[in-house]
Amino acid sequence: MTREYQRAVEDFGLSYTELKTMARTSLEHAFLPGPGLWAQTAPFKLAAACAGDTPGAPQTSSACRNLLQSSERARVQWELEGALARFEKAF
Repeated sequence: MTREYQRAVEDFGLSYTELKTMARTSLEHAFLPGPGLWAQTAPFKLAAACAGDTPGAPQTSSACRNLLQSSERARVQWELEGALARFEKAF
């Protein structure tokens, strides 16, 4: 995947924001069970259960924790958001 993202930037001029949107959208449409983390995707807006939480944060509200425990899709999306936050913090 890394090489494909690199190619998207070098050959097609995609921005970091576009790559981030593509990664989020791919998980929104992945074959994973359960509801997603997003109430809407253009722009990305968190579902009500996690609206007061910081994506990727280790501590969540009980409503968000329940969503993450019950939905593989939301859990994987939360992990992506954590990885993105860590990456962005480094720059």
